[in-house]
Amino acid sequence: MSVAYELKQKRVALTDRLQQLERERVDIQELMRALDRVILSYEPDYQGSALTGYEQGNRSRKAKPLSSEVKAALNGVNKRQAVLEVLREAGEPISVTDCAAKFASKLEIPSEPANLSDIAHRLSAVLTQLTTAGRVRQSGQFDGRKVLWEIAA
Repeated sequence: MSVAYELKQKRVALTDRLQQLERERVDIQELMRALDRVILSYEPDYQGSALTGYEQGNRSRKAKPLSSEVKAALNGVNKRQAVLEVLREAGEPISVTDCAAKFASKLEIPSEPANLSDIAHRLSAVLTQLTTAGRVRQSGQFDGRKVLWEIAA
């Protein structure tokens, strides 16, 4: 094996790790927002932590327009139906970041961390709508952090 080949393999491994860390960051931010909402219901004057401030700063970046590639891929897609298909095909409960990765793969969107973050953000809203409609449910947590989703029986 050549040195260049091994360096390329190492680069691929580092890229995969970076994507995994980005998905974990998104999950943790979602959990922190959820905790802040619950705490606010008990303490209306609660301000949140320093990390929450950083995360809220990131929200403004998420509010900017999607990349043209992601926007074009999501245009005209029935996200509720696509999420239900991803959950059915998974055959087991999955996290919103895993759902976003499978969703991106299905729509042939590059699995870059920024794309997955935007998609996960939008799919979490879809999952909430589907939960309200009784179509999906949360089925516990993975590693004590990630909420897992499945089709409601």
